[in-house]
Amino acid sequence: MSCMWVSVADCNQSHIFQLTQLLRQDKELQIILSYGAPYADNRGNCSSQSRIERLLSRIGMPSHLKGYQYLKTALAICLEDMEELDGITKKLYPAVARKHKTTAEKVEHAIRHAIESAWKRGDEKVHKSLFGYCQTEGKRPTNSEFIARMADYLLHDTTSLLS
Repeated sequence: MSCMWVSVADCNQSHIFQLTQLLRQDKELQIILSYGAPYADNRGNCSSQSRIERLLSRIGMPSHLKGYQYLKTALAICLEDMEELDGITKKLYPAVARKHKTTAEKVEHAIRHAIESAWKRGDEKVHKSLFGYCQTEGKRPTNSEFIARMADYLLHDTTSLLS
């Protein structure tokens, strides 16, 4: 079951249409309407974190994997500074590793494993719409392609994922 928080104060006609589309797609989706952010931290990360989690869930990524947590951190870093994508192995992986007190090599491996898992168990229609190809075509995105596409989606396609 998915849960989504929506601020009534920020909701307009377009958002209501998007909500109805999401409800039609996911019958178990619960939408919480409120005037305040119930889980927002003092840095205001509620919306970006929930959007990242929702997107990773939509592509079928298991949340119990370490790579899932590393990807959440990597995507949050990229949303703050897209230049991190210019040096994924030299800048992004070490930054994620520092936050999780591990090595960049372990971060890279765990992310690769999480992407493989999502690619095997996720919805091929969603994969095709986000990446242009899916598992049945015998391809899967590299770590760099995956992170760049997810960050780009989160940065530019905000209307389809309300927070």
